[in-house]
Parts: sequence; structure tokens; C-alpha cells
Amino acid sequence: MQQKKVLIAPLDWGLGHATRCIPIITALLELGYHVTVATDGPHAIILREAFPNVTFLRLKGYGIRYSKNATGFAIKMLVQIPRILYNILREFWWLRTTNRQAHFDLIISDNRLGFFHLKTPSVFITHQLNLQTPFSWSTNFLQWVQYTWFKLFYTMVWVPDMEGDQNLSGILGNPIRKPSVPVWYMNCLSRLKAYATSQTNEKQPAHLFLGIVSGPEPQRSIFQEILWAEGNQLHQPFKLIAGTADLASNKAVSEFGSIEPHLGGPDLVKAIENTKFIISRGGYTSLMELIPLNKPLILVPTPGQTEQEYLAKRWQEKGWAVVYDQTQFNLETALKAAANFKYQPIPFIPFTKEALEATLKQVNL
Repeated sequence: MQQKKVLIAPLDWGLGHATRCIPIITALLELGYHVTVATDGPHAIILREAFPNVTFLRLKGYGIRYSKNATGFAIKMLVQIPRILYNILREFWWLRTTNRQAHFDLIISDNRLGFFHLKTPSVFITHQLNLQTPFSWSTNFLQWVQYTWFKLFYTMVWVPDMEGDQNLSGILGNPIRKPSVPVWYMNCLSRLKAYATSQTNEKQPAHLFLGIVSGPEPQRSIFQEILWAEGNQLHQPFKLIAGTADLASNKAVSEFGSIEPHLGGPDLVKAIENTKFIISRGGYTSLMELIPLNKPLILVPTPGQTEQEYLAKRWQEKGWAVVYDQTQFNLETALKAAANFKYQPIPFIPFTKEALEATLKQVNL
């Protein structure tokens, strides 16, 4: 029997789209599929590190940039709409051309709206079935556009979350109205779970906090600078993971702190297990990944990014994290608040290859 071929492509809008593909690719390989990955830049570095023997094709990203403050976020995104539309069209034609030679059996798009094929089963991965905007009319309009797009071009939608009340994403991934195409709730995707130790470490953590910095510029660099400057003022050991796999020079060492541009899964888990608190942007994939490691979370959403702001509010209300606005963030204050916060257990049902295998049968694979 000929080996089935799968092509998967993550959006370059934050490293989470690449890291959450790792459990999916692992499961596909274990199920006997031939996997090809289409990506570029730091996403390619991370996925090549995880899968050195997998086939890679170069597919350029969208190259989105954020504004320096929350008030300019919407304007910055609006002026980039032509670029986004161009990249959606470009990736569609790229896939159409590539598939003439490769003849893939399944296309998996992690949030790339143009990554589908009209004659090949195509799956769209997203945790946002209800994109949040400042206005209800625009939220409803975007959902209508999104659902229409799914109906026209995709075979299924896969949501990395649990379905029902015990979910992580709230109304983002569990809206009242669902798409008309089949929806599969994948449960939680966490590449780090496999590396976590089951033994309780009673030693005092070496670092007071670990700052996990990620996302588009310039906000990524702004957040890194805040944590670095205020971290050094505390005169206690700390570490920052900069989320710049493509910038090996983004390193620094001081008397108390260090900056690493990137850490692979096993090393990242060691760093997490060796710290007392985690400070993170609160991107959805980062949150999923961190749950099995059971560390106190401090979230600082990217200014103006409504998804992270919604998730941060929900997670604080549930008792899963302490949250601060970046404009009001003070590291010492946040760490004291986290030390006194009554954290609640976070629900976590892992994604499995058995569930993936059953779902693939729905698209005749």
C-alpha cells in the first residue's frame, strides 16, 4: 500500500503556530504518513530541530508587524490588509503549483487562510472560531466571513481545545454557533508534556522567574527590554527565552540574568522546571504547553491584541494566572502578587494519535 502524503504549514504569526504542529507531525509519522512541512524563518528552524528527517519546502510568511502601543494596533493591522490578502493569494498559487508534482493526500493549514487545495482534502487548524474585535458587529461579521470561507474551501476545522464547559479558550474556540463543516476538538497540544518529569523536585529552583518572550516586532523587543531591565534590578537569578530562533546573536549575560534566543523542547522544560514563576505573553499555544508543567503563571498580553487580552482575562477569572497590562507592569509587584495568588488547577486533556487516526478516516485517509 502506497504511503499517504501530508503537507502541513503553520502561520508565521507567532512561534506557537509552529510549536503546536509538533505533536501533530509526531502523531502523523507514528501512524505511517509521509509528512512535508512548508514554512520559513524561525518556524523552519524550530521544526527542523524537532524533525531533522522530515521534508521541508520553503514557504514565505506574512511578515506582520505590530504597533508600538495598543492605540495604534488596529490602524497598523488595517494598513497591512493588502499584504495579508496578497500572501493569502500567493500561498494558494504556491500550493496549487507544488501539488501538481507532489500529489499530496491531505493539506493541513494552521491558520493560513490561503493554504487549501480545491481537489485535495484540506484541514484548517484554529482556536479562534469567534475572532474578538472591539465591536460586536465587526466580531459577528468576521465570524460570518470565516465560516463562509471554511464552507467553500476546507473539508474540516480542527480546534486545539476541549469542547464544552471545561475548555481553555472560552468563546474563542467554543462559540455558540459552530461552522457548518465538520469540527474536531483535538484537546490540548503540548510538545513539552513529553519532556516533563513525573518526579517532584524538592530542590529550590535556581531562577526566580523565567520570561518567555515571543510574538511579532516591535512588541517582542519591548517586552524583552522591560523584563531584562527590571529583572536585573531585583538582584536574583532569572532567565529570558527571547523567541528569536533566527537571531542567534540575541544573547546577553549579566550578574543575575541571561538571555537565550531559543531553547529546544527538552532544554526549555529543564528551564521551566528550574524556575519559580513563569512570565509569558499568554499566546494560546504557550498556555497549552505550560499547563502540564504546573508553574505559577504571570501573563502580560501583547498591547492591542484582543485574543491575548481576552484569554488573560478569562484565565485570571478562573484562577489560572495573574495578569497585568504592559503599561502598568512592574516586575517586583507582579512577582509578589503571584506569590500570594491562590492558583486553581487547569483542565488538561491531551491530544492523542488514536483520536487523530479516527478523525483522518473522516477524510478517507
